[in-house]
This record gives sequence, C-alpha cells and structure tokens, in this order.
Amino acid sequence: MSPLQGQGGKCVPTQPSALLARFSGFLPHSGLALDVACGYGRNTVFLARQGLSAVGVDRSWEALKAGREVAVRENLPIAYVQADLTAFALPANSFSVVICFKYRDRRLYPTLRTALRPGGLLIYETYTREHARYGLKPQDPAHLLERGELLQAFGDWEIIFYREVWMERGAASLVARKPLLAREC
Repeated sequence: MSPLQGQGGKCVPTQPSALLARFSGFLPHSGLALDVACGYGRNTVFLARQGLSAVGVDRSWEALKAGREVAVRENLPIAYVQADLTAFALPANSFSVVICFKYRDRRLYPTLRTALRPGGLLIYETYTREHARYGLKPQDPAHLLERGELLQAFGDWEIIFYREVWMERGAASLVARKPLLAREC
C-alpha cells in the first residue's frame, strides 16, 4: 500500500493493525465487513484485500478522502461513510465481520452486537484507563475502557482471544465470534 498523507502532511500508518493481521485467518473469504471509526482506512483496505466487501465509517472527511483514494487506485470494494457513530444506524444481522480499533463509546456496544450476523467475527482493540497513567493520548476518560469492559460487553460470545495490558501502556484486545443461536435466559 502506498504511504498516505494525513492532515498537515503527516504520514499515517498503512499496514493493518497487528491484531487484525494476527487473526486474519479467522476472516471469512466473502461477505460484508464493517470498520468502525476507520480513520484513514488502513484496516478497511486490508479487509477488502481479503475478499470482503468493506464499509469504513468515520466522522473525519479528510481521513476518509485518503482511504477512498487507495480504494479507487486498487479497485477495491470499499464504501466509506462519513457519519457520527452515535447517530448512525447500522442494519441488523448484516455484517460478517466488525472491527473497531482505537475507539470507545460504550453506547455503541448494543449496536455492534445487533449489526453482526450470527457466526460473525468481532475484532476490537482500544485503550484502557491505564493508558492515561503513562501520559499517553488519549487522556479523556470517556474514550478509555474500564478493566474488563470488553469482556463485560461481549463475554457471552465465543472468545477466541482476549488480552489486557497495563505495563507501559493500557490496552484491551478482543477477538470473538457471535453465537449462531441466541441464548435463552
């Protein structure tokens, strides 16, 4: 992938997130994938290169513009949508894959649960409150996970991988599969 220029001419990463690359063997070979808060679209592009029809959603027009340029240049099946995720409706049971990196809004969890098809794959990784203790951004507690938050939100699914780190940075990583059948209470 060619280097991308971000706002102010700053170079932005073009390789997929390490967690996504590590668990790419779990991705289906076709279907619809959603990249939540996709930024410049590096992970969205990766999903499309794996054979998925990808949708990247972000509020930044500048970031989406850079991602669109890559999609057009490589003729990839990607739709980029500029939207505020807190007010953006996702269709139920539509996505085979949902990914989210470096974004946290717990109000979005029910929407993500509903949008993913039964048997679908969720890959989620973002910062925890411990991250701020090291003086790293983001600092706003509204954007930082509580300990165990992802497990609390998705722990009733098949957990493929889960990790929280608290040394030198704070982050939580989750790879989970939505059950084929809804569990009864």
